[in-house]
Amino acid sequence: MAPVARTVLLATAYYVLILLLSSCLIRADNRPSKITVYNYLSIQGSNSTSGYNTVLCGQPPSAQPNSFGQTYCFDMPLLKKRSLTSRLLGRVQGTFVFTALEGSIVFVSETFTLNRTSPKGTFTGVGLEFIGRVSSKPITGGTDDFAFANGVATTTPLSNGTDAVGNFFAWFKYEFVFSFRNSLK
Repeated sequence: MAPVARTVLLATAYYVLILLLSSCLIRADNRPSKITVYNYLSIQGSNSTSGYNTVLCGQPPSAQPNSFGQTYCFDMPLLKKRSLTSRLLGRVQGTFVFTALEGSIVFVSETFTLNRTSPKGTFTGVGLEFIGRVSSKPITGGTDDFAFANGVATTTPLSNGTDAVGNFFAWFKYEFVFSFRNSLK
């Protein structure tokens, strides 16, 4: 290889390495320690054709005296404030399953996507929530600015009711507290 070509190749490789390292440093600076968002859940009512973001997507083969075994799928907005007209920050998508024969306990698996704000990326929360009570579950990994994220997602119920078309609704506040690992070990 000619000396000039070798020099160009080495300079290009050095430049790419500097860009990669710079992007890692920028990403590390953009990682949040805490984020608060609001969420509006609206479960489809029996006669509703609009205004909902959560549906019954599975249930036991025979009727139960409570919600035990019912599975719901959702795709809900994450908002800056507790208002449907507030700034949309992203979405939360997933499922929840009523898992207790007695009481109101749900197993939740949800992926949070923040794509309309800085920081950007996804992270996952998985665990039990107690209906009507403040509940916490672990944050288990993420992408983009949330790469290598760990932490706690705390869900606080704020209010609930039934809207004009028969959908059950509830407002929640999510508080996310993050810590980050630098790399896989």
